[in-house]
Amino acid sequence: MLSLNTICFQAICRDYRNAVVAHIRTSLKTAYPDDWESRVASPFQKEWEKIRADAHVSRNSGNYEARLKDDFDLLGVNHFHNLFETHFDLLFPNVEGQSEVERRTLKRSVLDWARSIKLMRDPATGHPGDEDITARDAMKMLDEAWRILDALGLDSAVQNVMALWEQVRNGEFDADIDDVEDNRKLESSILPSRESVAPRFVGREPELNALHRWLLDDLSRSWFLAGDGGKGKTAIAYEFAVSTRDYPPANLETVIWLTAKARRFAIGAGIETNDPDFWDLESALTGVLTAYGAVDVEQMDLSQKRQSTLEYLTALPALLVLDDVDSLEDTGIEAMNFFLFQAAATPSKVLLTSRRIAHYGMEPMTTQVQGFAVGSPDGMDFVHSRVKMFGLEADQFLNGLVNRILEVCDGSPLFIQDLLRLCKVGESPQTAIEKWANDSGEEARRYALGREFEKLSDGARKVLLSCSLYPGPVSLPEIRVVADLSEANCEEAIVELQNLFLVPRPRLIEDVPRFTLNTNTRRLVVDVLGDSDLATRIKNSIDALRGDVPASHDQRRRIGQYIRQAVSQTQLGEYKAAEATVLQALETYPENADLHGQLGWVYKNWRPSPRITDARIRFSRAAQLKSAKEDLYWHWAQMEAKQSEWTSAADAAEMGLGIVGASPRLSSTAGYARSRLARDLYQQAHNSRADQEARLAEAHLKNAVLDVSDIEQGHYRFQSQAHRAMAINYERLIRINRSLGERGTELHFTRLLADCLNRWNREHPRDDVAATETDRLLQRFPDLAESGLVFA
Repeated sequence: MLSLNTICFQAICRDYRNAVVAHIRTSLKTAYPDDWESRVASPFQKEWEKIRADAHVSRNSGNYEARLKDDFDLLGVNHFHNLFETHFDLLFPNVEGQSEVERRTLKRSVLDWARSIKLMRDPATGHPGDEDITARDAMKMLDEAWRILDALGLDSAVQNVMALWEQVRNGEFDADIDDVEDNRKLESSILPSRESVAPRFVGREPELNALHRWLLDDLSRSWFLAGDGGKGKTAIAYEFAVSTRDYPPANLETVIWLTAKARRFAIGAGIETNDPDFWDLESALTGVLTAYGAVDVEQMDLSQKRQSTLEYLTALPALLVLDDVDSLEDTGIEAMNFFLFQAAATPSKVLLTSRRIAHYGMEPMTTQVQGFAVGSPDGMDFVHSRVKMFGLEADQFLNGLVNRILEVCDGSPLFIQDLLRLCKVGESPQTAIEKWANDSGEEARRYALGREFEKLSDGARKVLLSCSLYPGPVSLPEIRVVADLSEANCEEAIVELQNLFLVPRPRLIEDVPRFTLNTNTRRLVVDVLGDSDLATRIKNSIDALRGDVPASHDQRRRIGQYIRQAVSQTQLGEYKAAEATVLQALETYPENADLHGQLGWVYKNWRPSPRITDARIRFSRAAQLKSAKEDLYWHWAQMEAKQSEWTSAADAAEMGLGIVGASPRLSSTAGYARSRLARDLYQQAHNSRADQEARLAEAHLKNAVLDVSDIEQGHYRFQSQAHRAMAINYERLIRINRSLGERGTELHFTRLLADCLNRWNREHPRDDVAATETDRLLQRFPDLAESGLVFA
């Protein structure tokens, strides 16, 4: 049985779209045999060349395999309204006896129907919205489509769409869990870790909404986020970049983050470390090309780098985020000019963060970032989130006190967090506020860190300075050597610092768990403590350790280049070249888990058809080598799921959980696979085994459904899908146990389904899917109302 989304896709993108395009092609070529090209382009005026160019870019990048037969193949559902309005009398036959008034009414109706289909945000149009389409919306859209087809006299297509409309009306569609891979994620994006930029992001909807509107504006390529230091520009830009990576528009292929932030730390005898991603045009071009996986970048001159960068930004459009461009000086201005004018002339988008914008003359293309306003919901939520994060007593922070914190900190997220650190080390909220009000912000921050540092154990002080002074992410063995601590003492110190939220959880970077401090914390630690004798000793230890680092670091860098090059080649449809790239790397590094996993990904994405067997072999080898990359197991499981190999899909996801650890995405994938396996077994009357698999699915899905406080910004849709998966699995368990004659167990799962639906509706009150599923399940299982269903 087809899913609702699949029915809509078939009806709109195949039957409706293809029939209308064929009719337009025949009509215009017959009426204008020598001029049909200009006639099809005329309703779109200057947009037509962009439509044609974008279509060719999409095909050159490997998104579509089909060749363009003629300009009519450029047409999509979103173009029909303009064509119907311009060529109505030619396209829509005049029925005998039809009056002029009836003709005008028909045209108005057709245009309304075409506009409605164009604006419907669901997977049928190829532009998924935030929610799945409902049965009611699907019936409305299909009804409008067959009415247009009927007015065009396309009887065969009318019958096809009407048959699908009948399926929806009769409920003959699969209400099963959506395929997670419907969410296209830009896997090749280059972003720093969340902990190093914006941990536990809160609010900022106006700024994020403005950026998302800009992202969808084809006429605007450059944008600024501007505001004073500490007001959250970088955090907003990062949240926007992550959201774009996870839920990208159709016209982007990657997200690239480069910072010009100059981290200058005065250490010991005046030694400085300057570690920005770029500082002038050449370093910026190198950063972009490296992110794309380009080869031989070091051998290119400036002109070649410029040309190659523009080619990449055109062939594989990116959201390019340039953070803290105020740090650019002298020759750095040339980089600004390149990205604002030349790069912005490509299909890519350029977002810049800056403390000031007047000297660029970009005021009309800027979102001004202010601090949280006193009394604002976002400001209150942010303070309360940090109170909870630091484990402070929430009942001490009543609204009046919270507003006073917002006032003395000028709404700065950075200052608010550091003021609350004073409370964490024993100051009362009132005393901390007085200290902040009497001192300047920076002096108060230095005082807060100094007080916190005084309360740390000796081991924790060494670890904090080691993480702050080490150039880049640092592993546990490196910290132990630099800080001269035993393994037990080092781990104990890290736990102490994590409890104070000074050191984040480690992330897997280049095969090794590494710690990356938040940039502002790192800067402040070195500013306050960098001249101490302890800092000098640790810096000397780092210098000694780094003498052994370059070879292994260079190896990881080369492997990373091979992988990025293979990703770009795959996205461009150059599958054999991508395979050759990874195989060449494996000759040098034959047992590298990342390379085996990357080759599996290439085979999985191979066109015209995936190389499933080869992909399985490579994914399996990467797992044997204990790859800790979550994405590897997810891609493997998704590939198996597409082949309806539910046992293999579950095994792949569960193998990842065993190696990577807790992962809501892998838990959801494993639960989905086990639930689908249970469905197949139930349909084959293997009820006992179906019950076992559905219970395994329940266990996985419980790990996928997170508390609201743990859901990251922009991931609510994923959580809604997890809730839906849980509800459908409980529906399956009810049916299975009814077949087994287990009335008590059936009622038990009915109560759990009621609890699931209550939580889904409570945590996602504006989720239409939750309401639709609740109504559907209540009709199917009347016992739900007696089991405590309150959101029916």
